[in-house]
Amino acid sequence: FNSGKEVHLNFAFRLDKHNNTSTMPAAAFLRSRDDSELRMEGFKPLWKHKPATFTGDSISLEYLCVSFTSVFVCETCGVACCLSREGRKKEQKPQYRRRRVERSNFVSRKKEVSSSKVVSPPTVSEYVVIVDAFSTGACVAYEASKRGFGIIHVLSLEPSEELAGMVPAHLRGALPWATTLYVDTKAPIEVGAEKLKFELRRYATVVAVIAGAETGVKLADYLAAHFDCKKNGTRLTEARRNKADMGDAVRASGVRAVRQTRATAWGSVKTWLQSPEWNLKCKDDDYEKEECLLIVKPLESAGSDGVTACRHVGEVRKAIETLVGSVNGLGLTNEGVLVQEFLQGTEYVVDGVSRDGEHKVVALWEYDRRPTNGAGFVLHGQTLLPGDHPVVQVLVPYASKVLDALDLGNGPSHMEVKLTPAPHKKKTNGENGDVDPCLVEVGARCHGAEGFWMSVMDKCCGQNQAVAAFDAFVDAQRFADLAKLPPSPLKNHGCLKYLLVHHTGTLQAVDPGAIKTITGLPSYQAHEIFLAEGKPVVPTQNCFSWGGVVKLVNPTEEGLKRDYHIIEQLCLDGLWRIT
Repeated sequence: FNSGKEVHLNFAFRLDKHNNTSTMPAAAFLRSRDDSELRMEGFKPLWKHKPATFTGDSISLEYLCVSFTSVFVCETCGVACCLSREGRKKEQKPQYRRRRVERSNFVSRKKEVSSSKVVSPPTVSEYVVIVDAFSTGACVAYEASKRGFGIIHVLSLEPSEELAGMVPAHLRGALPWATTLYVDTKAPIEVGAEKLKFELRRYATVVAVIAGAETGVKLADYLAAHFDCKKNGTRLTEARRNKADMGDAVRASGVRAVRQTRATAWGSVKTWLQSPEWNLKCKDDDYEKEECLLIVKPLESAGSDGVTACRHVGEVRKAIETLVGSVNGLGLTNEGVLVQEFLQGTEYVVDGVSRDGEHKVVALWEYDRRPTNGAGFVLHGQTLLPGDHPVVQVLVPYASKVLDALDLGNGPSHMEVKLTPAPHKKKTNGENGDVDPCLVEVGARCHGAEGFWMSVMDKCCGQNQAVAAFDAFVDAQRFADLAKLPPSPLKNHGCLKYLLVHHTGTLQAVDPGAIKTITGLPSYQAHEIFLAEGKPVVPTQNCFSWGGVVKLVNPTEEGLKRDYHIIEQLCLDGLWRIT
């Protein structure tokens, strides 16, 4: 309490009734983020006395620290408990188990057993389970906690520094998890979910199981199957996570998806390219000459990690040999790759939420992807579009068909779609000409990027996907009140501008003058630098090698574009001091 740092502590304690031995379970205390008060949660009175309110003043803190003296930590849930309200006794020393909390809320598996008698942990009436709560998943967990739900963190894979760094900075160590559970990664996923089911049932009513990140999609589906909550079932779980199965399921429903094949080695891809579908020769002595336009990507990854554009057969073979067996940006081994046709056209994002098969679009983004630093699809930025933009009439109906094809009827979705040239189709608008939507991929989770986009979406659309996704799971009325499309016009024009690195070396400094220029732009809202001074840097080729990001919001589209261009020029020359 006296450290001056932000601290969250949960207490389960027993209060004497009229100074005799009759006791009762009381409440959980949570210290607020502004360090001003302690709130009581989960209070279930066993008699008519009202619960006391403790503020952050010295008298209240002294009452907590001195009056409740026999302290230990429940080895099951990690909650600090106070057993006695008696005055401190010399022979009675507090016993406790130290709990190491990482900056990302990933908790150590190590357990030190306390010799104190364990009492039942405090509970709230309803709990929300977040599977892999990094990136925007941590923001969804915060929304659940803010509304009074208990939150439980389930990890589908081993903690790592890479994943820890994906938790939004302001939420690292700040989420009041009731507990953190780990799935048995050596067992089949359905077996691991079955084991976790019994541990989760200790926590009263589980009202939602939500995938916090791409890695949590499968486990979230299998866990939700055991509880009375909104769910998507497990019949098409693989199709909602594995990009190859995804394309197959969408095409099987009669909806266009990219032509593709999956592979673990070059041989099967060679056979596919020699088929009538492609009619390539693929001769061993002619790899470097035979032209083709194909994409090679990992079966399970995110953020354009490993996505390789190939212009001839030799590049396809090299990409397969490089990716298979390598470790991707999520810390997973690439067991195979997906080889897809190259789709021409502009890429868009449809961020939606669904409940009982009803789909609503919270935001539409236009991606600024360009070949950069030797990579074919580097994301430079993304801009919000109004609900009456010409592409809406093409994108939205198509997105609904894709979600139906994947049985994605509950929760958030983050869909990437390209509008490709379709010369024989009727014109949809003068700006884009004849276009045909084609799925790139869809995630059964919220838009990622650590939720940095949320405030931009709030200021431009009046809502954000993380909040809307939580509504889709737990609040039928709020979902019903949600508009089907973003507003027209937008309340403001907004975008994210990613800070790209274009050189290899050691970052000596981020130029203060360049930062001053950025923060002085009329559109500037906030920024975050991902790189550390004195550390090696490489040219940006995917989302894992961005140097940072800037939020921009402007009343006019022209002003937004002007500031966007200024930041882009600074990334090329002036922002990074690299040797």
